[in-house]
Amino acid sequence: MPMVFAVMMLLVVLAVIGGIILTYFLVKLSARLMAGFFNVSSLPHAVSKSLKESRQYGRAIMRIAQQYPPGPLHDRLYLTVKPVNEWLTNLTKLELGLQKLYSQRNLPRELRQTDFEINSIRRQMLTAVPAEGVYLRKLLDSKKHHLAALKELQTFQTQAELKIHKIASDLGTTHAEMLLIIAKGDFNENRLHRLDRNLQEHLSGMRDILAAMDEMGYSGVVG
Repeated sequence: MPMVFAVMMLLVVLAVIGGIILTYFLVKLSARLMAGFFNVSSLPHAVSKSLKESRQYGRAIMRIAQQYPPGPLHDRLYLTVKPVNEWLTNLTKLELGLQKLYSQRNLPRELRQTDFEINSIRRQMLTAVPAEGVYLRKLLDSKKHHLAALKELQTFQTQAELKIHKIASDLGTTHAEMLLIIAKGDFNENRLHRLDRNLQEHLSGMRDILAAMDEMGYSGVVG
């Protein structure tokens, strides 16, 4: 009987553990499905709007080149818009990096808190004894460095957001210019070359900001 009882207890414990593990994974799966269903984004509305516009313009630009009748001009148009694919891929990386930054940091709140702590330390230093003063000065220097780092991060975040807004505007301009070229039948090589150059310049700028994001640990990989 004792052996039977022990086996039964062991089976009960294993069943409980299995139920806990199953519940854990079901909860995680449900959270992921709900996030995907509601398309939750931590980005500001204006940034999300520009991202949506950029993708719409990018796909429209690619369609123009793909749907043009086969021939030399089709090949030339396709060569011009080829960087758009990489542009859109990098745009997704930039979006994911910003989402990671927004989900991990509340920069306005951190800046206010750190600034408050600096002012508090300064007030303490007015009445501190010499031994405390040495410690408070070191703490103040540390908080100042922290504040400077936060400001630098906020500047980068703002620049990344402005880059996204500019991308939407640039792709909109490129789309309009391509429609005009086709409508007029004006396949002027200088105009096409200007489009080539503009797209390449903007793509280079995108690579630079992604490289900076990687260095700060906010690459386009959600972890």
